Amino acid sequence: MKKYYSRKLKLLKFKKLNLEEIGKSVHRVLFSQKFENEKVERLHDFVSENDSNTEYWYIGGLLSDFIEIIKNFHKEDVEYFFKTIHFWDSYHLVVIADKLLDSNVKASVKYDFGIVYCKIFCLYEKFDSYYLVDNLEIAITMYNSKLDLDILIDLTAKLHLLHQNKQISKQQFDYNLSLINTLQNEL
Repeated sequence: MKKYYSRKLKLLKFKKLNLEEIGKSVHRVLFSQKFENEKVERLHDFVSENDSNTEYWYIGGLLSDFIEIIKNFHKEDVEYFFKTIHFWDSYHLVVIADKLLDSNVKASVKYDFGIVYCKIFCLYEKFDSYYLVDNLEIAITMYNSKLDLDILIDLTAKLHLLHQNKQISKQQFDYNLSLINTLQNEL
């Protein structure tokens, strides 16, 4: 009798998981996010559809498609992206930040996506961007980014928040604070 109920419980859990997945799919189809900017909408749709296999993005495949979408982004597109950032899934922001560090992306785009990386770092969930900190300098250097004072202040505040909440080490905090001070002195 015990075995029977155990099997029933497993079956119910399996059905519940399948119903949750079906529910998510239906929600995505019926309530998909619509943007007023075609480039941002294309990026959102692309990342949403290809988020499960990001480690297999390569030139001639999905990475090329990603580059094709962002290569003609302008200041207005990036501003709209950040105006609507609250509509994005946090994982998708991490995917974008990660792909911006690819040298093929850098070689193909015109816009300073180092600034975009920094803003994603600053705006990404309150306590959950600690792993983006390790590539902050790489993004800034790669794109030869010219950060303004507002971004530098936001970066400093985010670093303090992460350090106070023990999300980054003292060494990471000091190193990145030194980087920000250097960039501030260059203004």
